Amino acid sequence: MFLIFDTETTGLPKDWKAPITDLDNWPRVVQLAWQIHDAKGKLVEVQDHIIFPEGFDIPFNATKIHGISTERAQNEGKPISEVLDIFTASLSKCEFVIGHNVNFDLNVTGCEFFRTNGRNPLSEKQPLDSCTETTAKFCELPGGRGGRFKLPKLEELYRHLFHEGFAEAHNAAFDVEATA
Repeated sequence: MFLIFDTETTGLPKDWKAPITDLDNWPRVVQLAWQIHDAKGKLVEVQDHIIFPEGFDIPFNATKIHGISTERAQNEGKPISEVLDIFTASLSKCEFVIGHNVNFDLNVTGCEFFRTNGRNPLSEKQPLDSCTETTAKFCELPGGRGGRFKLPKLEELYRHLFHEGFAEAHNAAFDVEATA
């Protein structure tokens, strides 16, 4: 089984190489969405959760990207511990975790696991990333480092594959659907 997931957050880390135990470095998750697919690609489960912002605010610049304000998260959000419990149950059914630039999602979600209970079940799963040098060569987008092609954003990869855009980019649930 394959778990495809995405997050929306309060921003970006100060240091991309910092451990997930560096709580001040990693942004907070404000939306966590995932799908589970079986080995034949059949959709088995869909989850989409906005997180209640306990002890933090969602910066305006982050809200401009994903549309989740502090007020909306306070009204619609669930406690992160509750969402992580559901996520852990879903993870237990899967061998692989998939995402676009999945290391970011692994780190921010791993940090949330560390904040709540210290155990990170994501570390036990095999990650598969759709944002790689291979997809960069496939999309042939100029502007990469050292004269190489740049790593494609999810919207760019999707457009290259399907010759159309997709609505609601930077909504974790729609990004998961596009990745699937």
